[in-house]
Amino acid sequence: MLSVLIPIYNYNAVQLVENLHQQAVDAKIEFEILLLDDLSENTECRWNNLELRTLKHVTLFELPTKAGRAVARNFLAGQAKYDYLLFLDCDSQVVDNQFINRYLECCKGQNVIVCGGTAYKSQKPERDSYLRWKYGIRVEEKSAAVRNKNPNARFSTFNFLISKDLFRSILFNEMLKNYGHEDTVFGLELKERGYKVTYIDNPLYHTGIDKNEIYLKKTREGVENLKILLSQFPQKEILTKEIRLLRYYQILKKTHTVYLFYKLYSLFKVLMLRNFNSEHPNLFLFNLYKLGYLCSLYCQKEIL
Repeated sequence: MLSVLIPIYNYNAVQLVENLHQQAVDAKIEFEILLLDDLSENTECRWNNLELRTLKHVTLFELPTKAGRAVARNFLAGQAKYDYLLFLDCDSQVVDNQFINRYLECCKGQNVIVCGGTAYKSQKPERDSYLRWKYGIRVEEKSAAVRNKNPNARFSTFNFLISKDLFRSILFNEMLKNYGHEDTVFGLELKERGYKVTYIDNPLYHTGIDKNEIYLKKTREGVENLKILLSQFPQKEILTKEIRLLRYYQILKKTHTVYLFYKLYSLFKVLMLRNFNSEHPNLFLFNLYKLGYLCSLYCQKEIL
Protein backbone atom coordinates (compact mmCIF):
# COMPACT_ATOMS: atom_id res chain seq x y z
CA MET A 1 0.00 0.00 0.00
CA LEU A 2 2.26 2.83 1.27
CA SER A 3 6.02 3.35 1.57
CA VAL A 4 7.01 6.40 3.62
CA LEU A 5 10.49 7.59 2.59
CA ILE A 6 12.50 10.00 4.73
CA PRO A 7 16.13 11.04 4.13
CA ILE A 8 17.78 12.20 7.36
CA TYR A 9 20.68 14.55 7.91
CA ASN A 10 21.67 16.00 11.29
CA TYR A 11 18.13 15.87 12.66
CA ASN A 12 16.30 13.92 15.36
CA ALA A 13 13.43 12.27 13.45
CA VAL A 14 12.16 10.08 16.31
CA GLN A 15 8.99 12.05 17.09
CA LEU A 16 8.06 12.42 13.42
CA VAL A 17 8.54 8.72 12.63
CA GLU A 18 6.77 7.50 15.77
CA ASN A 19 3.78 9.70 14.95
CA LEU A 20 3.62 8.53 11.34
CA HIS A 21 4.03 4.91 12.46
CA GLN A 22 1.10 5.17 14.88
CA GLN A 23 -1.13 6.80 12.25
CA ALA A 24 -0.33 4.04 9.74
CA VAL A 25 -1.02 1.34 12.35
CA ASP A 26 -4.34 2.98 13.24
CA ALA A 27 -5.27 3.11 9.53
CA LYS A 28 -4.81 -0.69 9.37
CA ILE A 29 -2.86 -0.62 6.10
CA GLU A 30 0.19 -2.39 4.77
CA PHE A 31 3.05 0.06 5.12
CA GLU A 32 6.74 0.56 5.64
CA ILE A 33 8.82 3.53 6.75
CA LEU A 34 12.25 3.67 5.12
CA LEU A 35 14.88 6.04 6.48
CA LEU A 36 18.30 6.92 5.12
CA ASP A 37 20.80 8.70 7.35
CA ASP A 38 23.05 10.59 4.93
CA LEU A 39 26.19 10.46 7.09
CA SER A 40 24.92 12.87 9.73
CA GLU A 41 27.73 14.65 11.54
CA ASN A 42 25.59 15.14 14.66
CA THR A 43 26.32 11.93 16.58
CA GLU A 44 23.57 12.57 19.15
CA CYS A 45 20.95 12.69 16.39
CA ARG A 46 22.35 9.54 14.81
CA TRP A 47 22.17 7.63 18.08
CA ASN A 48 18.64 8.82 18.80
CA ASN A 49 17.47 7.83 15.33
CA LEU A 50 18.91 4.33 15.76
CA GLU A 51 16.10 3.72 18.26
CA LEU A 52 13.67 3.72 15.36
CA ARG A 53 15.00 0.34 14.20
CA THR A 54 13.04 -1.25 17.06
CA LEU A 55 9.73 -0.19 15.45
CA LYS A 56 8.00 -2.77 13.31
CA HIS A 57 7.92 -1.92 9.58
CA VAL A 58 10.72 0.67 10.01
CA THR A 59 14.10 0.29 8.29
CA LEU A 60 17.04 2.66 8.73
CA PHE A 61 19.75 2.63 6.07
CA GLU A 62 23.23 4.12 6.28
CA LEU A 63 25.38 4.40 3.17
CA PRO A 64 29.22 4.27 3.25
CA THR A 65 29.53 7.66 1.50
CA LYS A 66 27.45 10.83 1.54
CA ALA A 67 24.64 10.54 -1.01
CA GLY A 68 23.09 13.99 -1.31
CA ARG A 69 19.41 14.82 -1.55
CA ALA A 70 18.67 13.46 -5.03
CA VAL A 71 20.62 10.21 -4.64
CA ALA A 72 19.13 9.60 -1.18
CA ARG A 73 15.56 9.86 -2.44
CA ASN A 74 16.26 7.71 -5.49
CA PHE A 75 17.88 5.09 -3.26
CA LEU A 76 14.89 4.97 -0.90
CA ALA A 77 12.47 4.67 -3.82
CA GLY A 78 14.56 1.78 -5.11
CA GLN A 79 14.10 -0.05 -1.81
CA ALA A 80 10.35 0.60 -1.55
CA LYS A 81 8.02 -2.38 -2.00
CA TYR A 82 4.61 -0.68 -2.08
CA ASP A 83 2.79 1.08 -4.94
CA TYR A 84 2.65 4.56 -3.42
CA LEU A 85 5.61 6.57 -2.14
CA LEU A 86 5.23 9.30 0.46
CA PHE A 87 8.37 11.48 0.49
CA LEU A 88 8.88 13.64 3.58
CA ASP A 89 11.71 15.81 4.88
CA CYS A 90 13.02 14.85 8.29
CA ASP A 91 12.85 18.36 9.77
CA SER A 92 9.08 18.34 9.97
CA GLN A 93 6.26 17.74 12.42
CA VAL A 94 2.81 16.26 11.89
CA VAL A 95 0.02 18.83 12.32
CA ASP A 96 -2.73 16.39 13.36
CA ASN A 97 -3.59 12.67 13.49
CA GLN A 98 -5.27 12.58 10.05
CA PHE A 99 -2.14 13.20 7.98
CA ILE A 100 -1.79 9.62 6.70
CA ASN A 101 -5.54 9.18 6.18
CA ARG A 102 -5.76 12.24 3.92
CA TYR A 103 -3.06 10.83 1.68
CA LEU A 104 -4.66 7.38 1.63
CA GLU A 105 -7.71 8.95 -0.01
CA CYS A 106 -5.41 9.96 -2.90
CA CYS A 107 -3.94 6.50 -3.47
CA LYS A 108 -5.98 5.75 -6.58
CA GLY A 109 -4.54 5.14 -10.04
CA GLN A 110 -1.09 4.89 -11.60
CA ASN A 111 -0.26 8.57 -12.20
CA VAL A 112 -0.77 10.01 -8.74
CA ILE A 113 1.26 13.07 -7.73
CA VAL A 114 -0.07 14.97 -4.72
CA CYS A 115 1.56 17.63 -2.52
CA GLY A 116 0.32 18.26 1.00
CA GLY A 117 2.06 21.58 1.55
CA THR A 118 4.15 23.29 4.20
CA ALA A 119 3.10 25.11 7.35
CA TYR A 120 5.01 27.27 9.81
CA LYS A 121 4.25 27.89 13.43
CA SER A 122 3.26 31.47 14.17
CA GLN A 123 5.66 31.75 17.09
CA LYS A 124 8.81 33.53 15.97
CA PRO A 125 12.10 31.65 16.18
CA GLU A 126 15.30 33.13 17.51
CA ARG A 127 16.33 36.35 15.78
CA ASP A 128 19.23 34.65 13.98
CA SER A 129 16.66 32.48 12.13
CA TYR A 130 14.20 35.19 11.07
CA LEU A 131 15.19 35.14 7.40
CA ARG A 132 14.34 31.46 6.82
CA TRP A 133 11.15 31.72 8.89
CA LYS A 134 9.90 34.82 7.08
CA TYR A 135 10.69 33.35 3.66
CA GLY A 136 8.78 30.20 4.58
CA ILE A 137 5.68 32.05 5.72
CA ARG A 138 5.62 34.47 2.78
CA VAL A 139 6.62 32.12 -0.04
CA GLU A 140 6.06 28.48 0.95
CA GLU A 141 3.00 28.51 3.19
CA LYS A 142 0.14 28.63 0.67
CA SER A 143 -3.25 26.93 0.61
CA ALA A 144 -4.11 24.14 -1.81
CA ALA A 145 -6.59 26.46 -3.57
CA VAL A 146 -3.79 28.94 -4.36
CA ARG A 147 -1.31 26.23 -5.38
CA ASN A 148 -3.76 24.50 -7.71
CA LYS A 149 -4.07 27.67 -9.81
CA ASN A 150 -0.52 27.05 -11.05
CA PRO A 151 0.08 23.44 -10.02
CA ASN A 152 3.50 22.75 -11.50
CA ALA A 153 5.13 25.95 -10.22
CA ARG A 154 7.56 25.73 -7.30
CA PHE A 155 7.25 21.97 -6.87
CA SER A 156 8.56 20.98 -3.45
CA THR A 157 9.84 17.64 -2.21
CA PHE A 158 9.14 18.53 1.42
CA ASN A 159 5.86 16.59 1.60
CA PHE A 160 4.44 14.74 -1.41
CA LEU A 161 2.85 11.47 -2.51
CA ILE A 162 3.57 9.81 -5.87
CA SER A 163 2.84 6.44 -7.43
CA LYS A 164 5.96 4.30 -7.53
CA ASP A 165 5.83 3.55 -11.27
CA LEU A 166 5.53 7.25 -12.10
CA PHE A 167 8.42 8.19 -9.85
CA ARG A 168 10.70 5.49 -11.21
CA SER A 169 10.00 6.68 -14.76
CA ILE A 170 11.50 10.09 -13.87
CA LEU A 171 13.73 9.93 -10.76
CA PHE A 172 15.61 12.88 -9.31
CA ASN A 173 18.41 14.31 -11.42
CA GLU A 174 21.62 13.30 -9.64
CA MET A 175 23.92 15.80 -11.35
CA LEU A 176 23.05 18.30 -8.59
CA LYS A 177 25.10 17.26 -5.58
CA ASN A 178 24.63 20.21 -3.25
CA TYR A 179 21.50 21.79 -1.79
CA GLY A 180 18.85 23.24 -4.05
CA HIS A 181 16.70 22.87 -7.17
CA GLU A 182 16.59 19.09 -7.57
CA ASP A 183 12.88 19.52 -6.85
CA THR A 184 12.67 22.27 -9.50
CA VAL A 185 14.01 19.92 -12.16
CA PHE A 186 11.70 17.13 -11.03
CA GLY A 187 8.70 19.47 -11.29
CA LEU A 188 9.75 20.50 -14.81
CA GLU A 189 10.05 16.86 -15.85
CA LEU A 190 6.52 16.22 -14.57
CA LYS A 191 5.20 19.18 -16.52
CA GLU A 192 6.99 18.26 -19.73
CA ARG A 193 5.51 14.75 -19.58
CA GLY A 194 2.03 16.10 -19.03
CA TYR A 195 1.57 15.11 -15.38
CA LYS A 196 -0.37 17.58 -13.30
CA VAL A 197 0.48 18.05 -9.63
CA THR A 198 -2.53 18.15 -7.31
CA TYR A 199 -2.37 20.03 -4.02
CA ILE A 200 -4.37 19.19 -0.92
CA ASP A 201 -4.43 20.89 2.46
CA ASN A 202 -2.38 18.32 4.35
CA PRO A 203 0.71 20.22 5.48
CA LEU A 204 3.54 19.35 7.78
CA TYR A 205 5.10 21.94 10.06
CA HIS A 206 8.59 22.84 8.90
CA THR A 207 10.46 22.78 12.20
CA GLY A 208 14.07 22.80 11.00
CA ILE A 209 14.39 26.57 10.64
CA ASP A 210 17.98 27.23 9.60
CA LYS A 211 19.96 29.98 11.20
CA ASN A 212 20.63 32.88 8.83
CA GLU A 213 24.25 31.95 8.19
CA ILE A 214 23.35 28.36 7.26
CA TYR A 215 20.36 29.40 5.15
CA LEU A 216 22.43 31.92 3.21
CA LYS A 217 25.03 29.22 2.54
CA LYS A 218 22.29 26.89 1.25
CA THR A 219 20.91 29.74 -0.84
CA ARG A 220 24.29 30.25 -2.50
CA GLU A 221 24.54 26.50 -3.15
CA GLY A 222 21.11 26.64 -4.78
CA VAL A 223 22.23 29.49 -7.03
CA GLU A 224 25.36 27.53 -7.95
CA ASN A 225 23.10 24.63 -8.92
CA LEU A 226 21.14 26.99 -11.17
CA LYS A 227 24.35 27.85 -12.98
CA ILE A 228 25.02 24.14 -13.47
CA LEU A 229 21.50 23.64 -14.79
CA LEU A 230 21.82 26.57 -17.15
CA SER A 231 24.90 25.00 -18.70
CA GLN A 232 23.79 21.34 -18.73
CA PHE A 233 19.97 21.19 -18.83
CA PRO A 234 18.96 20.33 -22.42
CA GLN A 235 15.82 22.53 -22.48
CA LYS A 236 17.25 25.87 -21.38
CA GLU A 237 14.26 27.86 -22.66
CA ILE A 238 11.88 25.95 -20.39
CA LEU A 239 14.25 26.32 -17.46
CA THR A 240 14.49 30.08 -17.95
CA LYS A 241 10.73 30.43 -18.40
CA GLU A 242 9.93 28.59 -15.17
CA ILE A 243 12.61 30.03 -12.86
CA ARG A 244 12.25 33.73 -12.19
CA LEU A 245 15.85 34.24 -11.09
CA LEU A 246 17.09 32.92 -14.44
CA ARG A 247 14.63 35.13 -16.33
CA TYR A 248 16.03 38.21 -14.62
CA TYR A 249 19.57 37.06 -15.29
CA GLN A 250 18.79 36.65 -18.98
CA ILE A 251 17.38 40.19 -19.06
CA LEU A 252 20.64 41.50 -17.60
CA LYS A 253 22.58 39.45 -20.13
CA LYS A 254 20.57 40.78 -23.09
CA THR A 255 21.01 44.37 -21.90
CA HIS A 256 24.75 43.83 -21.22
CA THR A 257 24.35 44.87 -17.58
CA VAL A 258 25.46 41.67 -15.80
CA TYR A 259 28.83 43.15 -14.83
CA LEU A 260 27.19 46.39 -13.63
CA PHE A 261 24.76 44.43 -11.44
CA TYR A 262 27.66 42.39 -10.09
CA LYS A 263 29.52 45.55 -9.10
CA LEU A 264 26.41 46.94 -7.38
CA TYR A 265 25.98 43.61 -5.58
CA SER A 266 29.60 43.74 -4.42
CA LEU A 267 29.13 47.31 -3.22
CA PHE A 268 25.93 46.69 -1.23
CA LYS A 269 26.41 43.06 -0.16
CA VAL A 270 27.48 43.96 3.37
CA LEU A 271 24.40 46.14 3.85
CA MET A 272 22.15 43.39 2.53
CA LEU A 273 23.67 40.84 4.90
CA ARG A 274 23.15 43.26 7.76
CA ASN A 275 19.47 43.48 6.84
CA PHE A 276 19.12 39.69 6.64
CA ASN A 277 20.40 39.42 10.21
CA SER A 278 18.01 42.08 11.51
CA GLU A 279 14.51 41.73 12.98
CA HIS A 280 13.00 42.73 9.63
CA PRO A 281 14.74 40.86 6.79
CA ASN A 282 13.60 42.19 3.43
CA LEU A 283 12.68 39.46 0.91
CA PHE A 284 13.00 41.84 -2.05
CA LEU A 285 16.61 42.45 -1.05
CA PHE A 286 16.98 38.69 -0.63
CA ASN A 287 15.97 38.18 -4.27
CA LEU A 288 18.47 40.85 -5.36
CA TYR A 289 21.13 39.09 -3.30
CA LYS A 290 20.49 35.81 -5.17
CA LEU A 291 20.59 37.57 -8.54
CA GLY A 292 23.78 39.39 -7.59
CA TYR A 293 25.41 36.16 -6.47
CA LEU A 294 24.48 34.49 -9.77
CA CYS A 295 26.08 37.41 -11.64
CA SER A 296 29.20 37.07 -9.51
CA LEU A 297 29.58 33.40 -10.49
CA TYR A 298 29.93 34.48 -14.13
CA CYS A 299 31.81 37.76 -13.65
CA GLN A 300 34.43 36.47 -11.26
CA LYS A 301 35.24 33.64 -13.65
CA GLU A 302 35.68 36.15 -16.45
CA ILE A 303 37.89 38.36 -14.28
CA LEU A 304 40.10 35.43 -13.31
